[in-house]
Amino acid sequence: MNNQLLKNKNALVFGAKGATGLQVSKALKMQGATVYMSDINVDGIVEESELGQVRKLDTLDEEAVLQYFDWFKKEDINVDIVINLSASNPAEYNHGKPAMEVSLEQFMMPLKSTTACQFLTAKAAYPIMSKQGQGVIIFITSTLAKVGSPWSPALTASHAATEGLLKSLANEWGPEGVRVIGVRTEAMPDSPTIDYTFTTMGLNMGISRDEMQQFIVENKTAMKKLPSTENTANVVVLAASELASHMTGTIMNQSVGHILE
Repeated sequence: MNNQLLKNKNALVFGAKGATGLQVSKALKMQGATVYMSDINVDGIVEESELGQVRKLDTLDEEAVLQYFDWFKKEDINVDIVINLSASNPAEYNHGKPAMEVSLEQFMMPLKSTTACQFLTAKAAYPIMSKQGQGVIIFITSTLAKVGSPWSPALTASHAATEGLLKSLANEWGPEGVRVIGVRTEAMPDSPTIDYTFTTMGLNMGISRDEMQQFIVENKTAMKKLPSTENTANVVVLAASELASHMTGTIMNQSVGHILE
């Protein structure tokens, strides 16, 4: 897909070295956007990649985030698209394990690394976007936000909170032309997080990783398939483009029919 839907747009991608972050950065660039990539897992200050430079940035460091956005202000560069794909390692918070095996500290991890950090980057983007009179902030969530899957208390709470946050921000910032929109995806098997999830949840059911994936496909999805990170990146392009210019405070539901609404 190469239709230059985002020509002359500047996109900031946080967590750009992850599986989804890489695909999102690639898709935005293919559609004509100038993409500014950052990630906490960078050696030194800047790394070179096939898609361009990736800057080191911890999206839970509010001062560092504000300094990053200040550079765009000083250079008088529009900030048109912001998407934060930062996340923590699911093994660290016992994702895929029974709730009784998740400590309070572990429970709070994704609420920080996949929800609170999105609030920080959104809040930093807002002054620039409101001055421009336009901009779109995109949040990524999953079907966990709606279905209450077992063995995933921390990430379920985080994704549900993220969807609530985007509605609040969209309502507050909409009058100034700032859109806040979400993409809710079903499990993406080519993501390391989902590979880990299928393996761990499969153990709970006494089945293999591949059998767990097939169980989800056959029993949870109306379309009997799962999306890839590339599929999700293409939906992000749609959310960021003028084709979705009148959409805010809502979720683009890429759940392959797991969530029917």
